[in-house]
This record gives sequence, structure tokens and C-alpha cells, in this order.
Amino acid sequence: MNKIKLRARVLDGETLVAQSPDFTLVDGWSEAALPNPAGILPAGLWGKVPGGDPYLLHINVLSTMPLGGGDIFELQSGAPIQPRARFRPTPSNYQLLLVRPTDRLRLLIGQIDVKVELLVESIGGVNELGSRMFDWAKAAQAAAMPGATSAEITGPAQVPSWAGTFHLVHDSAANDSVTLPPRGLVPLDATLTFTRRGVGTPVLTAVGDDKLTGAVSNMAVTRTVFVMNNGYEWAVVGT
Repeated sequence: MNKIKLRARVLDGETLVAQSPDFTLVDGWSEAALPNPAGILPAGLWGKVPGGDPYLLHINVLSTMPLGGGDIFELQSGAPIQPRARFRPTPSNYQLLLVRPTDRLRLLIGQIDVKVELLVESIGGVNELGSRMFDWAKAAQAAAMPGATSAEITGPAQVPSWAGTFHLVHDSAANDSVTLPPRGLVPLDATLTFTRRGVGTPVLTAVGDDKLTGAVSNMAVTRTVFVMNNGYEWAVVGT
């Protein structure tokens, strides 16, 4: 976030400050004195925000007396100039504005010797708001996605519903029946690997009206199969 503080003698709402004032760093703020008079600031803020990127802006005016009804901040579009937003920039305001590089910031304040505080959060660029929101969303999605799990069975079993990737190993000397859950309980992007390790040949079995590939209700597994819900039946690949 960029923190900019501008000292102004007169804010007349008319005079464009095209030339950058001299900035110094004071208590974490980029601070400068505006020429007298001043009234309209270019939205690029003289290179103090990443060039070409839109940004979110909170603005308020610090004055010795409360601001009056005629004291305004106005966000203007670039040429042709049109007002986009207007409000009284008191320190207690909750206005957040989306500002474009071609916009103008207009200030008309009746008092003299005031300070203008601008909190700028750029949307584009590395480590700016847009990229951070993308990183947060990606991290949240990754955290919500189930990871891979595995289990071993040594006899007949009912496979629980699963999400993500589930590796199931059968290790038994018997030809056990291994029953799949109702297909509607398993997401379409979930995958089961079912592997025979023991001497016995397990039989993968569907329940109710569910079917395996080939419209069969059960299938003997001699090695490894991949099982997925394709929305119509259990898709089984392998032997």
C-alpha cells in the first residue's frame, strides 16, 4: 500500500497540479507540499502508484475545523471530463474508490492549511492487491482440495465414499467381495486405485442399480484397476 500525505494552503477545485511536488518520507508517509493554489491531482499521482494500473483509493482531509457542506472530493474521468463520484472527504468516511490512470482527483475545501491523506492499494503488479487475491484464492482452493489417501484391506470390505485420490490395496488369500459405495456419493473428479497384492482374487462389486464398465455388476481384479464415477456408471480401467 502507498501512503501519501499532501500539505495544501488552498484547495480550490480548479488548479491542476501537473508537476510533481518534492516528496520526503515522514513516519512511513510520502509527504509533500502542494503549490498554492491546488485543486486537481492527476490520478497517476506523479508516479507514486504503479504506472498504468488501476487502484483502490481511500482519501480524507485533515483540518482544524470540521469540513462543511461545500467541501468535496470528486473523482473525475479523463477527457471528456465527467464526475464519477463525489463525497465529503472526512477522516471518518468509508468510501473506497476504484481509480483509473486516466482519472483526475478534484478537491474543493473551504479551509486553509489542510492535509490530504491518500491510501492507495494498487490492483495490478507483483505483490499488489490483484496478485495477492489470486494467491489467496489459489491457496484456499488447494487447502480445500482433498489429498491422496491409502488403505489396506485383508478381507471382504465396503469401500467408503471418497474424494480426491484413494489408493486401496487388497492383501488376502481369499477371493473377497469388495463393495463400492453408491455411485452418487462419489464426486466426478475422484479416483480410486484398487490393487491385488495377495494370493486371493478380489471381486469389485457395485451396489443397487450401479454398474461397472460393460454394464456388469462385479469384476474380478487380478492386478490394478482405476475406478471413477463418469456420471453414468463406474468407469473401470485395468485388470
